[in-house]
Amino acid sequence: MRYPRILFYAINGLGLGHVTRLLAIGRKLRILVPEAEIVYFTSSEAEDVIFREGFAAFKVPSKTLRCAAKLRPSTYAKMLQTVTLNLAASFHPHVLVVDTFPAGTLQELLPVLRWDSRKVFVFRVQRPSAAQSPLTQSALALYDLAIMPHHEGEVEAPLPQGLRSVWAGPIVIRDRDDALPRQEARARLGLPPTGPVVYVTYGGGGDAAMDRALQQTIEALSGEPFTVAVPNAPLYRGTLPHGAELPQNVRIVTHYPMAEMYAAFDAAISAAGYNTAMELLHHGVPTALVPFPRQVDDQYARASSLAADGAALMVEELTVSSLKDAANALLDTSRAVALRTAAQRRVPANGAHAAAQAIAALWQP
Repeated sequence: MRYPRILFYAINGLGLGHVTRLLAIGRKLRILVPEAEIVYFTSSEAEDVIFREGFAAFKVPSKTLRCAAKLRPSTYAKMLQTVTLNLAASFHPHVLVVDTFPAGTLQELLPVLRWDSRKVFVFRVQRPSAAQSPLTQSALALYDLAIMPHHEGEVEAPLPQGLRSVWAGPIVIRDRDDALPRQEARARLGLPPTGPVVYVTYGGGGDAAMDRALQQTIEALSGEPFTVAVPNAPLYRGTLPHGAELPQNVRIVTHYPMAEMYAAFDAAISAAGYNTAMELLHHGVPTALVPFPRQVDDQYARASSLAADGAALMVEELTVSSLKDAANALLDTSRAVALRTAAQRRVPANGAHAAAQAIAALWQP
């Protein structure tokens, strides 16, 4: 097959997780199979990140925007189903790669899963109630391959009998070698060339609870003897402090993907979402994880597991004292070395390469 066509289906949730994970795989596939035609289909309101990586993308409104735009659920469902079917029919992919929701969020993929193409499911660990549901299991039975972005035996991921799986390891958007040197990264972000910097991130934006947590953390760490770097996230719709409102030790930084700049930071306080947590660990940034409730993703289980392994700290309750204590602990030299070592041991390599190899093998002899 000289020109394989690959459709990545990233109907995203609140953040950028599904898109980022599939972009990481797409980047590796483009290296392995440069002649492949790769298309993304997404509902993320930050679809420009796909453009920045040089891929073509087709877009539908997110569920969040559906509510804000006052589209009725039935109207939205009909639109999503129609666009999905038309895109799949016109592009006619040799391989369909789907993340997190095997049937689609509104079961819009069920007809497509019976078409003559290879189907790959990226199975990030889910709550048992979601992973073991009859809908999930019956949809998974229509796939040819499950890619597990975890180390084998690390998580429970129930698969239908006969579905082949590849344990790729954690998938991240950038390898360590892709990160800029410390001084160059700080200069690009407008950070002080010397002194400790703590990075604070609660996802790609778009979630009110995480926005409140960000404001709370900025207030708690203002005036501390270190710089606080806060990203202007792609989906953030709140108002970050600026001008006279911005504490003297706080800097707003903008870059995508921020993983290229992780060498600029001495520590991080982050939500415990899969992508950001794995990226920070892979790049060896001493991190305190804050779990937020999610319907499918169990952030508490992830944060507690990493804390038990010594790869991260966990902040269960956001208070002024807990945030200051976490930052000071992360900046302690001996504690930071231990966290960095355990973190990089937990995520030693980028699983996107193994995932891309498994997908490419579907049409190669």
